[in-house]
Amino acid sequence: MLNMITFQGPKSHIHSIARGLLVHGEEIILCRVKDVKWFFLPGGHIEDGESARTALLRELHEEIGNSNYKINSFIGVCENIFSLEKDVLQHEINIIFKVHVPNELKVNTKEDHIEFVSIAKNNLKDYKILPTALKDGLIEWLENERPFLKEI
Repeated sequence: MLNMITFQGPKSHIHSIARGLLVHGEEIILCRVKDVKWFFLPGGHIEDGESARTALLRELHEEIGNSNYKINSFIGVCENIFSLEKDVLQHEINIIFKVHVPNELKVNTKEDHIEFVSIAKNNLKDYKILPTALKDGLIEWLENERPFLKEI
């Protein structure tokens, strides 16, 4: 018997996600679900008819609430396929931008289930950041500031 793996998604099988590398002085800001040991970049799904930049600004406003940050530049793209439950795969395309956060801005969450953590840029390699390919791309970008593409 052939085992079939199904893909799950709202309208398509690929989730388009805009994420931001929030740069706050010499630190970067990571996000995680409370009580989970791994981190991800802030951001979220791109809605139909919405640009990636607009989606990121909307998501940051929803998650942080302040709009004093500026999307500076495109950093890269990371494709990811993962499974949250047996035999159901998720497929996402992450579009990542550098976001400048003014030094005087305190980054606090508006959502109860997540928290933000500020870390030194040079300590990024010491944290579990998912997807792993995204972490690899970010480390490369921090070294040379050249856009990256991480494919599956």
